[in-house]
Amino acid sequence: MHNVFIQDLAAILLTGGAFGWMFKKFFKLPLILGYIFGGVLLSLPISYTPYVVSKESANTLAEIGVLLLMFSMGLHFGLRKIQSLGVSPAIVGASQALLMWLIGTNVAPFFNITGFEALFLGAVIATASTAVIVKILEDHQLKSARFAEKLMAVLLIEDSIAIFMIIWLSTSSSGESIQLMEIIPIFIFSILLWWFLGTLLLPRIIHSAFKTGKEELLVILSIGLALGLAYLSASWNFSAALGAFIMGSILSDCRELKKIELVIEPVKNLFTLVFFVSVGFLFSPEIILEKWSLILALVATIIICKIGLNLIFNLFVGQGIKDSIRISGSMGQIGELSFVIAQVGVSLGVIENKTFSAIVATAVITMLLTPFIFKFSIKLAENPETLIPKPIYKFIESYSQAVINFSLENKMAPFYKRFSIFKWIRYLTENTKSRLKKNFMLMTSKNVTATLDRLAPWDEYLVHVHVGADADITGRNLIDLKLREKFSVNIVAIERNNRTIISPKATEVVIPGDTLLVYGNEESITKLEIFCSKEKQEEENPLTIDQCLLAGVNLHEKHPFIGKSILELGIRVNYNCIVLAVNRNNVRIKNPVSNFIFDHNDELFIFGTRNSLEKIKELHASV
Repeated sequence: MHNVFIQDLAAILLTGGAFGWMFKKFFKLPLILGYIFGGVLLSLPISYTPYVVSKESANTLAEIGVLLLMFSMGLHFGLRKIQSLGVSPAIVGASQALLMWLIGTNVAPFFNITGFEALFLGAVIATASTAVIVKILEDHQLKSARFAEKLMAVLLIEDSIAIFMIIWLSTSSSGESIQLMEIIPIFIFSILLWWFLGTLLLPRIIHSAFKTGKEELLVILSIGLALGLAYLSASWNFSAALGAFIMGSILSDCRELKKIELVIEPVKNLFTLVFFVSVGFLFSPEIILEKWSLILALVATIIICKIGLNLIFNLFVGQGIKDSIRISGSMGQIGELSFVIAQVGVSLGVIENKTFSAIVATAVITMLLTPFIFKFSIKLAENPETLIPKPIYKFIESYSQAVINFSLENKMAPFYKRFSIFKWIRYLTENTKSRLKKNFMLMTSKNVTATLDRLAPWDEYLVHVHVGADADITGRNLIDLKLREKFSVNIVAIERNNRTIISPKATEVVIPGDTLLVYGNEESITKLEIFCSKEKQEEENPLTIDQCLLAGVNLHEKHPFIGKSILELGIRVNYNCIVLAVNRNNVRIKNPVSNFIFDHNDELFIFGTRNSLEKIKELHASV
């Protein structure tokens, strides 16, 4: 085994874990900031730090982290869920990515960056970081929020655009010519082929593997399939991250979905830490002094233009003010595919090493700023009506409801048959005017799925909420929990192992690993998710199994147990013990029933704590 690799991995885990713990516990900051800061420390060749020698091993481990992160997001955002979001994410993702490419290309000449280097630089700032956004959503427990689904769909479109950028830029800069119309059919056909074959075969294979080897084979096959399709995707000149995401989407239809999410969670967290530490590790502090003007310009362009464009396009497609603010507030950084684009440019000799260092510095700075911008956007989205003039606020909300009404009514009909672009504009204009007059929306949808997906104007949804293994909610029935009264939600169904309990009774007990299908608004569901993940409070002196013992107690003729049954004595309740066996006249009576009556000279074999057995012995001695 290679000693350098062990040294690298140990240094990354220990440093990242230590700084993540310090940032979270003492400064109340997100874990990723601690991870990145730990990586920056590792990049400094200081004698008293665990200096990492090999960048290659760190980059390899970081790539695995990104792939597992994308795989887990694919599990959460399957094909059906992405289809239910409609064409809005495609419009937002494609439009703002292409415009950011154009803006970045025009900013570059101000810093003597021209030609293909400017095109590469524009492509670098066109995509956001899925890893950063997912981690922030998890830290704020917003992974199941409705806007998070829309956000992930936009990121998926961005990554697809980035793939075309990589293919076109790499071929054009090397002097080759490639037609865009040649790439698109191959790209779409490849994805459809993966989904088709995967949907037919993989769910059956996963189910058989789980029945054969339980969690062990499940985690091995799941991660193996994710990395396998990622490698195949990269070998076809697509994105490895896209392949991992597609595999997650394929497996999202498996019956063992919840178990897959649980078993890969520790592995994903491990390699996610490695990814963020490696990002900080690539950072060179001295480059800030040399390229400060370029870095400052890129950071300002990303934060101002990317957030602004996302806000505008999300409002245009009818996402509403609150969701538009929260989605756009998440997008102020560059991410994993940006590194890939930059590295391709360096390998082709198009991007200079100093420019690449400036790109890395920009990525680190924007990643460090993102948690604070996101937190601000969440607070801003709570009461946007206080910041926007009332007429403008009403107009935007009415327009959003008009777009929703249009999409619901005509979702099942081919757009090109029933509507032209002029009819679409006229429809939105007339419906917006109607909304401003009536101030409410009449639901006339024929699509049941779309209607359940969003019930305007109340913004209430159906969301899956997972119950933790050690959650305080477990072991209690629904009537005692009073979830409707506490959180204003309805428990529509409970998914448990391979069965689903529709409209559960009030006496239904919540057990660890359950998944609750909950109907409510975003705020109430977020509070419920926190409650379902809250662990039971630990006792001051928790009892362990090694503090219990099996002991024998002889009953003499005047013992108070004689002539009484186990139930009458209440041995379980009063003494916290269990009678496992009774030796009567050399005849062993195993597991005596509750109405078993003790007789003199019986020898009881009791299992319990030392304190409880001492209590029985004292009772024996006092008679």
